[in-house]
Amino acid sequence: MLDGFPTKAPAPPIQKLQYADVAVTATAKDFAGIYRGKQYHAPDFDAVMDRAVAAGVDKVMLTGMLLSDIPTNLNIARKRKEQCKVTIGVHPYHAAEADERGDQYYQEITQAINTTLKEEPGLLAAFGELGLDYDHLAAASMEAQIRVFKRQLDMIVAEGWRLPLFLHCRAAFDDFVSILTPYLDRLPLRSGLVHSFVGSKSQMQTLIDLGLEVSVNGFSFRDRESLEMVRAIPLEKLQIETDAPWGEIQATSEVSKAYLKNATKLPYGSKKKDKFVMGEMVKERNESCKLEGVALIVAGLKSISVEESAAAAYKNSTNMFWRNSQ
Repeated sequence: MLDGFPTKAPAPPIQKLQYADVAVTATAKDFAGIYRGKQYHAPDFDAVMDRAVAAGVDKVMLTGMLLSDIPTNLNIARKRKEQCKVTIGVHPYHAAEADERGDQYYQEITQAINTTLKEEPGLLAAFGELGLDYDHLAAASMEAQIRVFKRQLDMIVAEGWRLPLFLHCRAAFDDFVSILTPYLDRLPLRSGLVHSFVGSKSQMQTLIDLGLEVSVNGFSFRDRESLEMVRAIPLEKLQIETDAPWGEIQATSEVSKAYLKNATKLPYGSKKKDKFVMGEMVKERNESCKLEGVALIVAGLKSISVEESAAAAYKNSTNMFWRNSQ
């Protein structure tokens, strides 16, 4: 897979770096210790966030998937105001629920956003996660996803929220662009991030040309086309993330072997979920303290230092999502 890519591993960082993880789903059942419907261990998200801070991840965005995520994410952000912000919106996986409940569902989301912006504006970073995902049509039909995507864009225009968009696009690029493009000039704030992007270099360039930025994680390193795309992202348009608890970098991949040779060794064990120990990581569950790996692979692909990739991503994320915290 690495034919034509740089083979040199980035040098280890010479000082502790700062990171912003712009995609963590705190409400995922994995962080509650539940896997495939079975409780294996106690909830440990506080420990996950503590490990993030220790690894230099001083900013984390808790991504909202659906209406019921809002109070949980806000409560976490209230307790960790220096570290966490939230997004509010409906992920395409949950479009069927929003579509079924209709106006009342959107009214409750609108109320939550307006209340948060009025009373606790520092907690809300973006509107989202919204978009399209045709890889998961079993969760919500194409038609439902499109309706919910458009309905949320209509809400932003109608309410005048000056919030960047936190966008999702998977296996639906043409529809995603054709739906979003007419809205961009009508949005109160023409700013947004297409997160966890997997696609071609030309698709990435289309997103950049629309004025958007692109975020990458372990999913973005799994095929050659996306590796070419990551290498080509302009540094001033790049953000990085874990998409925890998903998106773990595959330890056996060629890019992992090539570019993670000098990764910082984390001072935590990693146990299987049925051997859980509080304060240690869970095997096959991603988390923010592993974000350095994303920065190293980006650096390796671009033949730059990890200091450069981390600093660029941190600056871009801070400017987009933490600008009202400066």
